[in-house]
Order: sequence, then C-alpha cells, then structure tokens
Amino acid sequence: MELKAEWILPDVVYENPLLKRTLLGLKYYGILLGQSQSYKKVHCIRGMVFTLSMVLFNCTQYIDLWQVWGSVSDMTANAATTLLFSTTIFRIIFFYFHRARFNSIIKAAHDGIERIVKDGWSDEQSIVGSNVRYLKRLAVVFWSCALVTANMMCVYSLVQYLTCEEGPPDGTGTSANITRKGQPTIPPTPILRSWYPTADGKDKHFLEIYLIQLYIMYVGQLIVPSWHIFMVTLMIYGRTECSVLNHRLCFLERYHTAGKDDPTAPVNNAERRSLMIDCIKRQATLVSFTRELEQLTRAAVFLDFVVFSVLLCALLFEASMTPSGVQVFIDICYITTMTTILFLYYWHANEIHACADQLSMSAYKSDWYRYDRGTNRMLQIFILYSNRPIKMHAFFISMSLDTFLAILRASYSYFTILKQLTD
Repeated sequence: MELKAEWILPDVVYENPLLKRTLLGLKYYGILLGQSQSYKKVHCIRGMVFTLSMVLFNCTQYIDLWQVWGSVSDMTANAATTLLFSTTIFRIIFFYFHRARFNSIIKAAHDGIERIVKDGWSDEQSIVGSNVRYLKRLAVVFWSCALVTANMMCVYSLVQYLTCEEGPPDGTGTSANITRKGQPTIPPTPILRSWYPTADGKDKHFLEIYLIQLYIMYVGQLIVPSWHIFMVTLMIYGRTECSVLNHRLCFLERYHTAGKDDPTAPVNNAERRSLMIDCIKRQATLVSFTRELEQLTRAAVFLDFVVFSVLLCALLFEASMTPSGVQVFIDICYITTMTTILFLYYWHANEIHACADQLSMSAYKSDWYRYDRGTNRMLQIFILYSNRPIKMHAFFISMSLDTFLAILRASYSYFTILKQLTD
C-alpha cells in the first residue's frame, strides 16, 4: 500500500490552536497522518482494522434486527445504536474515498488561522482566541456527555451480569436466573443488541459477547466524538473567518500602513482600495471554503436527516418502556448526545449564514462617505456580491435551526404514534 503525499498533513497543522486538539482523536484512530509520524502504514492499517470491526459488528446488529422483526419493543431497542453505527461507518468510508479533499480543507483552515495570527492585529487575534475557547468548552461538554453515556452502558451491563447467578434447574430441566435476594429476574442483557453465532443461546456466552461489544464500544467512543467535533471545528473556522472579515470591513480605517487614520486627513484611496481588494479575496476564499465543506458534509447530514427522527423516536420509546431507573438515565444521556450531534451541525451552519449576512452591513458601516467615486464603486460591487447568501445545504435540505426543530417535532410525532400502537 503506497501512501500518497496529499494524504499526509504537515506537522504544523497539529500545532494549530484551533485544530490541534480536534485532530488528535482522528490521528490516533488512524485516518489522519502526520509528516514526522513513524510507521505511517501501521497507523493506516490500525484505522482499517477499527473500521472493519465496526462494519462487521454493524452487520450482526442488522441480523438481530431482522430476527426480531415484528416485535416493536425489540426493534426499537436495537435501532438506535444500529443507526448510529451505520452513519458513523458511512462517514469513515466517505473520508477514505475523499481523503485528499479532507486534508486540503484542513490545510485551508490552518492557513487561514495562521494568516490571522501573523497579521498581528489584536482585535482579529481576540476573535480567534474567543473561538478557540468556545471550541474547548464545547468539546469538553460533548466528550463528557458521550463518554458518560457509553461507559454507563458498559458498566450497567456488567453489573447486571454480576448480580445474577445461576439457580437450580426448574421443572423444565433448565436453570433459572435468580438475584442474590432469591427473586427471579430476566437474564442479563449485553451492552448492545447484536447477533451471536451460537446454538445454545446467547445467555451462556455473555462474557464473550460482552468483551466483543466492549471493544466495539471503545472504538465507537474514540471515533464518534472525534469525528463530529472535527467537522464542527471546520464550521467554527468558517464562522471565525467571517467574523474577522466583518470586523475588518467595519473598521477599515484602522488597517492603514501606520495603523491609524486621522479623521480630519484626506483618505488614501489607493490604500483603501488595496484593503478592499484584500477583503474581496478573503470573501471569495470563505465562499470557496464553505462550498467545499458543504460538499463534504451534505451526504452524511442528509443521512442524519433521514435516520435521526427514527433514532430519537426509538430512544424515547425505550426510555418510556424500561422499568429500570438506571436504564432511563442512560437513555436520557443517549438522547442528549444524539440531539447534541444534530444540533451542532445545524447551529453552526446557521451561524455561518447569519455571520455572512452581516458582511454588506459591515461594509456600509465603514467611512465610505470619505472615499472617491472609484473607491465607492468598488465598495458598492462588494456589497452587491455580499448579498448573495452563504447557506449550507444537505442536497435539498437547508442546514438551519428551522430544519433542526422540524426533525425534533417529527421524532416526537413518531414516538406518540408508536406509543399509541403499543398501549
């Protein structure tokens, strides 16, 4: 297997203040490579092994789903994680097919942040710093929610197994499961619903199934938060670049060679046009970045749009049916994590759109009344071009808060219908 040069990121990218923490999880998983990283092929193979493991396990989930087809409670218990794993696998495979494009957009984000930092303008650096801090807080909250949910599922399954013991044979010649208090109980359930190739029942192979699923859960805990935070980071970069451009347009007089402009002095129109041309180039780069990001996210986001209503409905139904308080807590954490994933995409896509909408107004807030006719004509052209919306779509689905709310409403509608059918 030959590694292409465009598959490998320069080491400086991993030191970028906005990107460095985001890329570590994907690098450890094995789908991102560093220039000075040793044994690059081994890291690639590790990523492929992880991905193949998830694919095979997801197939066993669909087999189990087929076996319980017709039982609403069993199907809903299976559906949530099955769909989550399917969408995650789709994203990883999509990355492998478009690795060079993903690396290019990562480099574009790195170059944009580096340019802002090297320009040395304190206000722009403050905008970058505030977005870096925002991303840190967001990553901590999202990772905490995801890890608590996944580890609670693992621990709860093991505790159920340890608190059950094999009782004496009953009248049918089989052994009954009883609690330590002597009360009959249902057999302990594994972490996830899946098919296991055994003829004597899965209950007798709990530890084998548990260890397989524990491995899959920890692979999932690595890739699911890492991937979603990575994509959100690219969106946050788009918002950062747009915010910096808005600030530059509003206070264009501050960006002269000397850093100050005497309000009573005549405007240096040649220098002002040069600054405006730079803003036009930055806007064109921002539009190009957003369009490429849309191309790389639209298939996965559209798949989320299709399945997340079913996924959230299944989790709500499972939480409403389970008698265990711990399981209800796990389901609530799971619902929160899934809703957060969906919200992060639609919120930050909406933020890019709202920030880009301000560009024309920011240009108008400059001291345009002091420009000559030629400079004002250039400003007018910029304002007209800025009125074209920068809005991300997942094919025909608009990535906005209205769409997010529509998905939540649909999920609750499906849940109420399902609840009426089963009552």
